[in-house]
Amino acid sequence: MAGYNMVLMSDWSRRLLGISQDVANKFDVHSIGFAAGWTMRALAIFLIAAALWHGIIYLKDGKRPSLWIKAPLLVLRMIALCALIGMLFQPMLRMQRSDKVRPSVILLVDNSLSMGFKDPRLSGVRADQVRRATGGDPYNMTRLEAVKRTVNNSGVNMVAELTKKYNLRLYRFASEPQPVPLPVDAKKLKNYHINLTVDERRGNSTQMGSALRRALDDVSGQPVAGALVMTDGGNNMGDDPVTIAERGKSQGIRISSLGIGDPTPTRDIALAEVLADQVVRKDGQVQVFASVTHRGYEGKTVTLTLRRGGETIGVQSVRLGAAQRKQTVTFTYVPKDVGSFTYTVNVSALSGEITSENNRRNFLQKVTSKKLKILYVEGDPRWEYRYLKNAILRDKEIIFSCLLTAPDSPKGGEGNVPIYQFPQDEKTLFDYDIVILGDVPRNYFSTVQLRNLRRFVEDKGSSLIVICGEKHMPYEYRNTPLESVFPVTIPSTPEPVITQEPFRWELTPAGQQDPLLRMDDDPTESRRIWTTLQGMYWCAGVTKAKPGATVLAVNPARSNGYGKRIVLAVQSYGSGRCLLSTTDGCWRWRWKVGDRYFYRYWGQAIRSMTPEEMPGGNRFAQVNADRGEYLLGERVVLHARLLDAFYRPIKDKQVNASLNGETGVSTSVLMNSIPGSPGLFSADFLADRIGKYRVSLGSPAQPGALANANFLVQSVALEKQQPEMNEDLLKKLAAGGGGGYYHPDEVKEWMKSLKVNEQVIKSESEIELWDAPFFLVMFIVPLALEWLIRKRSGLL
Repeated sequence: MAGYNMVLMSDWSRRLLGISQDVANKFDVHSIGFAAGWTMRALAIFLIAAALWHGIIYLKDGKRPSLWIKAPLLVLRMIALCALIGMLFQPMLRMQRSDKVRPSVILLVDNSLSMGFKDPRLSGVRADQVRRATGGDPYNMTRLEAVKRTVNNSGVNMVAELTKKYNLRLYRFASEPQPVPLPVDAKKLKNYHINLTVDERRGNSTQMGSALRRALDDVSGQPVAGALVMTDGGNNMGDDPVTIAERGKSQGIRISSLGIGDPTPTRDIALAEVLADQVVRKDGQVQVFASVTHRGYEGKTVTLTLRRGGETIGVQSVRLGAAQRKQTVTFTYVPKDVGSFTYTVNVSALSGEITSENNRRNFLQKVTSKKLKILYVEGDPRWEYRYLKNAILRDKEIIFSCLLTAPDSPKGGEGNVPIYQFPQDEKTLFDYDIVILGDVPRNYFSTVQLRNLRRFVEDKGSSLIVICGEKHMPYEYRNTPLESVFPVTIPSTPEPVITQEPFRWELTPAGQQDPLLRMDDDPTESRRIWTTLQGMYWCAGVTKAKPGATVLAVNPARSNGYGKRIVLAVQSYGSGRCLLSTTDGCWRWRWKVGDRYFYRYWGQAIRSMTPEEMPGGNRFAQVNADRGEYLLGERVVLHARLLDAFYRPIKDKQVNASLNGETGVSTSVLMNSIPGSPGLFSADFLADRIGKYRVSLGSPAQPGALANANFLVQSVALEKQQPEMNEDLLKKLAAGGGGGYYHPDEVKEWMKSLKVNEQVIKSESEIELWDAPFFLVMFIVPLALEWLIRKRSGLL
């Protein structure tokens, strides 16, 4: 084959075939074939037959001229015939090439705040491991410095050695992964030393799983020899790294870990979370849930204090249980003053804590004197309606109106403020805060009323709660003005999900964290309660959640192509929100326990969906942050809606909001329009300073229209809560990823464990030869010579 290729691709043959040198150099193996499907054997048989036929013709042509002349004539004619046949049967040059793709190697280095710690209590064995790897004093260098010295050690020369065989992908990570560019020049790469610093702005959390997921996504479909995560294992937010490592293993990528730091346990107590409503009513009962965790203080008693400014609102004591167990206390109070307030929950410090920075959490709360006004529109008086109506009527601080639309239902509602028809105009509808929409037939509403209801959510910033039914909701509302408000996609034909065995709600991770679905102050007890509640037999089969929507609960017994069937979902729409339940069976939770869980669920749902009042009742300018509190290093997301004097969306591409902190310094925030959503604007930025902030935004079309939103940026010292190396997690990560767990002086062992596994990629190309100069020459020249010889021989 080598000799054949040499002849075929020699300079003279390449030129005759019309193939450039560049094309020829790209391929290794060559062969000739025919597009018409003829094989070389068939062509040979055809040519032999043609030669015999032409030979017989020449023999029958007498004895003159002699055979010495006729034989060359026959040869010339056969050469021309071969060239003609070659052109007619479309000869092609088939070329093949095999290329080897170098595998990649992933190296992730943690540069969060905890990597800036020193380890003065390292054991002798671990100190020797660091000393051998770095050549320095292990007690006087930070963890990140130990990583840099390990990688840059001249005895290892990690970057230079890895890049000889592999494509090295280097990442640094804290709250988010960031690729580190490497030199392209070979000489610079040979002498390259990594020089990472602790990320002071984004290093407040370590998201190891998220960083590993990003790296795996970047090499998807490529050969990877292995991955190494160099960290102290202090994972405190984001994806589960063990789960991501298992995913990598399933893709054939061996993921290993290298532990940096001292695993000696420390002691600490921390406020894990504080849950509180952002908007509450004056003289109404308010609850705040505060959860505390600890390490090393089992059996100790701590005091939690809730303050508003300098005023103490409540004090609770709790005896600490097992380590790492989250324990929740409840503060109950009745606000007497209207306004926006900053509250603080503090847990008393104990001796020996590694840090007290995580013993305090702040939250914002707005107190309003306006009574909550709810409109409930239902078709038939089904069980869900009856019990929910009674639950709302128990709260004397709610102005409540009901409407039943069934023909045989009594006119007027059963609320404490009866009405007799759905609001006909926008002004009357906008006077409500929440609309609950049940199984109401589509033809009950006019198109104008549905548009008003959409604007009730989108423009006014109010809330819509939808309770699906077996007759009308949600299928009849497909392709109506209200469909865009729903957090789910409605199928073109009804898909009711009916089960023979009852199904219980399965809370998603988002649902487990949402106060709306907390059935007990203790999260562990709340999860247990959800496993005991009565099941349901029906839910509306929606297709999937819309982008931006949050699924809170699913039906574990039924699925479609998008996953488990949705039971409860919520989404922001414009300035308001929509909560949709695909089932109407919550009343079944009353079995043997009365109203306890049914009333709690719906009470929390209504509190969660209570809209925040716009300053001055302004309908033209609205702005809000997606959360009331952020951790230092997280991204703040702002949304705004701007209307002109005729309530039409402003079509500007950009608007400027003003961000003011406690220092009094004002910063401009550029908000961009959202494609396909006129009047809607968004912006996001890094929360890089602690404090209380106020965002202000005015409407360009209404100079007097000004909207405000407040949020807090806090540091809960996540990196200091458990500063010791989490060796157990790193070993689990290595086991899940199919790799190994290494100490700093074992870097060479990891490098030896890498598998080259070069991937061979074969490529083919075909070049048509029928119009090559070779065939033209081989056809014309023989015919011309034959004609000349025949003429001189007297054969013409």
